[in-house]
Amino acid sequence: MATGISLSSTSNLTNGQRIVIASAKEAFEPAAPDPDLIESERIPTGVKQWDISTYARLTDAQALTEGVDLSSVQQLATNTLQLTPAEHGILVTLSNRLVRRQGDSSVVSVAGRQIGSSLRRRMAKDVIALYDGFSKSIVGATNAMDITHFRGAAAYLLTDNNTSFGPAPMPLHAALHIEQISDIVADLTLGMPSSVSRTADSSSSFSGLSADMVQRWWRGSDRLYGIPIFHSGNISRDSGDDAKGAIFASGALYMVVANDADVTEEDDNSLRAREYGIFQEWAEGERADPHGVEVFSDAATTV
Repeated sequence: MATGISLSSTSNLTNGQRIVIASAKEAFEPAAPDPDLIESERIPTGVKQWDISTYARLTDAQALTEGVDLSSVQQLATNTLQLTPAEHGILVTLSNRLVRRQGDSSVVSVAGRQIGSSLRRRMAKDVIALYDGFSKSIVGATNAMDITHFRGAAAYLLTDNNTSFGPAPMPLHAALHIEQISDIVADLTLGMPSSVSRTADSSSSFSGLSADMVQRWWRGSDRLYGIPIFHSGNISRDSGDDAKGAIFASGALYMVVANDADVTEEDDNSLRAREYGIFQEWAEGERADPHGVEVFSDAATTV
């Protein structure tokens, strides 16, 4: 006969102790607004390619002299972007036994949400990859973005820099990494560009916009110079902790979608499992290079 105090871990007493399993949680899916910020078209059934043409502007009209023939004739010209949608998709296979045994959550519902988020993330990353293609780039690696860069980008876009496309039409959008947004917020709260030396006196008082930003930080729908700023949760950092976002007119980039997301469900009887998938065709490209500015700046963690 054993002697001494009986503990919760004594002998086989643990066999009689219950274990409660909490409901499984899902990883948070970051915001993916990028596909909604650009122009898009639905390609009709029976069409394999979508051509987007932009007419270049003609030269200025001339002053004429009575009785003198106008011999200079202008010719219409277009810039064309050709897009051919490609398939994208993802599959998840769940065994019948897993579906029967999993009691803490509906794995089928979870799988559906996960594959939908995965497809949206792929579409967002395809759009984000286009930001790197804008010829005009501001800030630069290892440097923090400030409001001077932001208003400079807005002024550049609204300037008539290109005879083929003209100035960028409103509205403009900004899609940035959250640390890039954080740098802008820091600049606004101090009321001066990051290039200006900050002192205790200059940073000790806040009023107006600065006070509002300090209290509310960034609410997800703020505007700067009339341009809405979007947190693009799928913009990644490079090895140097820099990130590439963009400020652009919606028509600078273009997406063509061939179909609605096609959700599939298929039994595999020999495997005793069921496949769940989601598939969609799309293509994206740059339509007007002068209507976008790449924002390549430091995105290192603030804390």
